[in-house]
Amino acid sequence: MNVGIIGLGKMGEAIAKGLMNSKGYRVYFNESDGKRCKEITDKYRRLKYLDIEQLIDSSSAIILAVKPQDLKELLNKIGRVLKRDKLFISIAAGVSINFVQNEGSLEKVVRAMPNMGALVGESFTALAYSEKVSNRELELAKKIFANIGDVEVLKENLIDAVTAISGSGPAYFAYFLKAIEESAAEVGLEDISSKIALDTLEGVLKVLKGLDISTDELIEMVKSPGGTTEACLDYWQQSDLSGIIKEGIKKAINKAKELGK
Repeated sequence: MNVGIIGLGKMGEAIAKGLMNSKGYRVYFNESDGKRCKEITDKYRRLKYLDIEQLIDSSSAIILAVKPQDLKELLNKIGRVLKRDKLFISIAAGVSINFVQNEGSLEKVVRAMPNMGALVGESFTALAYSEKVSNRELELAKKIFANIGDVEVLKENLIDAVTAISGSGPAYFAYFLKAIEESAAEVGLEDISSKIALDTLEGVLKVLKGLDISTDELIEMVKSPGGTTEACLDYWQQSDLSGIIKEGIKKAINKAKELGK
């Protein structure tokens, strides 16, 4: 299967790498930044550069992985060179299917929202699709993103929420981990602060998934009356940390909607 990727930033590269690590894919790319283009061709001998018209003609699916602010210009160019219907997949945050269709004169559009877990094959990707996308083409899109992690198909009106929760989520967890690392360093554990935080998080994920329990159940397993865990959690509850987190995510969702206007 031939897949074209336009835009080889971190996410475009992660998708290309996932496809190349799987059998049955030939990956073409186009990148407007000459320095980045050379970096990619030097790094991946199996990746072939094509101009946009050649890439579209040669690919069964074309992934649009440029920055949202660069998408309109790219779509206008695609509209000028497109010879027949093709499946286009946009990963631009906050950009609607309708925008992609109108600006590129396209009919078959999938909107995808992966996250940075794609760098290690552990992404969560949400997909939404336009009316003209066939079942076979939707399965193709799911198969492509399954190479970098889990995939779910949702209604497009939920994609902004996915963007704010899953797309931005790695930064939220990293921010929380940073606070734990700093706390460890402040009490004399600076040499192992990162290891403590990361190993603990990894253990939590394995327990939650391995035992198939809820977060509330795990909290109750760790917490004991009058203990250290309770002391911390009581303070966080009094400070309404949960409310602060939820309000922050609401702001992210609103920003995602704003970007789509």
